[in-house]
Amino acid sequence: MMNSLRALPAKLSRQISLLRRDPERFGHNLLQFTDPALFEQRLLDVMNAVPLHLRITQAGPPTLNILNPALTREGMTGGPNTIINLGLRIARLGVPVRLVTTVATSTLEPDWFRRHAAQLLGDANPPELPIISAAEPARPLEIGWRDVFVATHWTTAQQLKPLLPRMAVPQFFYLLQEYEAAFHAWSSNHALALETYGLDFWPVFNEALLAEYMLAQPEGRLRDPVLRERATIFEPAIEERLFHPPADAPPRRKRLLFYARPSNSRNLFGLAMLALRQASAAPEFAGWEFLSIGGRGGVPPLALGGGHRLNPAPWLDYEGYARSLREADVLLCPMLSPHTSYPVLEMAASGGLAVTNSFANKTPAALEALSDNIVARAPTIEAMAEGLIAAARMTHAGRPRRASINLPRDWAATLDPAARRMAGIFAEMTARADA
Repeated sequence: MMNSLRALPAKLSRQISLLRRDPERFGHNLLQFTDPALFEQRLLDVMNAVPLHLRITQAGPPTLNILNPALTREGMTGGPNTIINLGLRIARLGVPVRLVTTVATSTLEPDWFRRHAAQLLGDANPPELPIISAAEPARPLEIGWRDVFVATHWTTAQQLKPLLPRMAVPQFFYLLQEYEAAFHAWSSNHALALETYGLDFWPVFNEALLAEYMLAQPEGRLRDPVLRERATIFEPAIEERLFHPPADAPPRRKRLLFYARPSNSRNLFGLAMLALRQASAAPEFAGWEFLSIGGRGGVPPLALGGGHRLNPAPWLDYEGYARSLREADVLLCPMLSPHTSYPVLEMAASGGLAVTNSFANKTPAALEALSDNIVARAPTIEAMAEGLIAAARMTHAGRPRRASINLPRDWAATLDPAARRMAGIFAEMTARADA
């Protein structure tokens, strides 16, 4: 397979590169070609995952294996950090826990990861959390037949599916941080993501709004009262040590940050960009500075209305990102999903105004109940532009900069109860396996 790909002409090689970057967008272009290698590549892009490479044994105590596609230093954003944080807290309760990468071997340096784990946990001596790979055919990962798994993305649930009938416990935990079926247009990936909601799992929801939305959907078992009884729900914590108003505010230009992620459709880059162009021409934005953040690849400088320009800010670590929120007045962060989005909550806790959109049960009233620093509007160009202008007007009105967030300010308050419940369920599962 790989030899045939290397032998392809340059034009076809570029086509494969486009497919890998965005299979949903560029897949239709395959109709232009008849080379079997391209069609095989399209099949490989379904799920963007490979089978787990495992070897089941009878020996050893049961382990909780947390599956994650890949772990990289650059990928330590809200979702992966929550996965690691939860795993650390379960391990601290005496449960043997491993992080298992499923599409690539982790590139995290052990010393750096230990420091990062200590920061996430707020403990200078975090428990050991081994990171191992199940993506290497030559070195299959050894697992015990009484082991239990945590899927953290729909692709990991699909990878797990063929393994479950061979395990003593054919159930798994499913950490749901987003309605991931909506990541894909109606397609193979959409169908496979929906299928995972029909498997036999114990849901762990990051955010009550997301749980409310998903447990009302018709797919799979989501409306099953048994699944509702099984559910563990925790709210995101917006850490006060990082996300707080600035101690002092030296004179500077007013600043708007645009959380610009063109590769994530649910972040509505095009709609938000058009709204920003419309709003920035208003007199309320005269003299403002506009920066884009959020995408590792960034976006190029882009023209806005009123002679303004949106300039990319450099990629920052977690503390640098928190500082950038404190130094800004308004954040534009759309999210067409039931989840609020971490940056919206973090900006509200930092004392600035977060402009975002409503969606389904994530109504303006529900968002503004979380914080009166959130300006929520319908996901239309005109409504989002009006929300931006309203935020700028509020900033000019001499509104005091204060934290406003009706959520926990420390992960211990929200993740420790979830960890205790999962540890208890793990003990019950493995006891049934022993029986």
